[in-house]
Amino acid sequence: MSGGHAFSGKRLFEWFADDLAQLKRLSSYPIKEVKGFAEERNITIFVKLEHDNCNHIDPVKSIKRKPATLMGTFVYEFNPQKSIWVSASSGNFAIELGVLAIEMDRKIFAVLPPRTPNQRIKTLRSLGVNVVKVSEEEYDLCPREFTVFMVRSLANRYDYVVNIDQYNSVLNPLSHMLFTAREIDESVGGDLTHIFIPLGSTGTFAGIYEYFLRFHPKVKIIGVQPTRIHSIPGVHNVVGECKWSPEIFGLSDMKMIKVMTVDDRSAYEALMELEIKYGIHGGPSSGMVFAAVKREIEAGNISGGSNILMMSADSSWDYKEWNMEILTDLKSNLGDDVKEYLGKYIRVLEGRESIEARVMKVKSIYKPKIEGEVYRLEEFEEMLARI
Repeated sequence: MSGGHAFSGKRLFEWFADDLAQLKRLSSYPIKEVKGFAEERNITIFVKLEHDNCNHIDPVKSIKRKPATLMGTFVYEFNPQKSIWVSASSGNFAIELGVLAIEMDRKIFAVLPPRTPNQRIKTLRSLGVNVVKVSEEEYDLCPREFTVFMVRSLANRYDYVVNIDQYNSVLNPLSHMLFTAREIDESVGGDLTHIFIPLGSTGTFAGIYEYFLRFHPKVKIIGVQPTRIHSIPGVHNVVGECKWSPEIFGLSDMKMIKVMTVDDRSAYEALMELEIKYGIHGGPSSGMVFAAVKREIEAGNISGGSNILMMSADSSWDYKEWNMEILTDLKSNLGDDVKEYLGKYIRVLEGRESIEARVMKVKSIYKPKIEGEVYRLEEFEEMLARI
């Protein structure tokens, strides 16, 4: 791409983003440097926080704020007659849609995987989001695909239902081209050598990849996924063993990208290190990404003088009980070098607010009109048929 065309393309991004940035909810948080890690190798690591890192100003904010805002606003403007929103989500996307639906007076249903953390479900309900639970037997037949295709089928069947589908809407990666990638570029973009991104709907990855391919093609974009069976909420195995990958993932040239797979033990060990040693209060997927960064450095795949950025998609504040339960199961398998963090991390979790206190805080900040209900899938389908 010639310099003239690149400049014109970048200006187009700026016009779009500057206009949308008037929405206060889309304001970004500063990129933080992880002080003290790999400095002896002359490697610098930055963390792009997509959450308030426990400042409690906007406690539910996550990486999904941007695509949910664009997609929800688009649906509101172009499908105003469709008052029932439905979405397949692991939690964060539905939470952000819930915040938007409060302002737009829409009824929203989130179809969730069966092992969604209980605290996450209570946060959703506190925002007025109705939760539709899928049984483990149904979900395990075809993990993630079951919820995605079930919601698509329901939206096709009922005219008054609109599916806000993060897995096949170009607005998902576009939101990250306009905001996330540009925020990185304006802060440290020209100096970066690597960006590590967790894979969920893959919108963040696709958007950042497409942006940097145009404006900083030498930066290596690395996706990080869990194993097929895992205990890391919000992310998915999309390359290798899976039967289906999100349609938006096809925006990227698969020959040009690298995807790393991280197991539960490595992810939660790295999560504790991030919290205790470096003060990054990220959710489990942040630990997964940090584990991938560490592995690449230790393997010698990242040389001295490199500048790495890793994405932290959400905070740990909706995972208090979940993390304690998972760490109890993993305790006997943890490496000796991280066992020193375990007691400290558990004490940090124990010192955090109760689920009840968090629900009250969420309600006081976002002011939902109602509390969401919980439905089994068959109950939800029966209800739609009666409307």
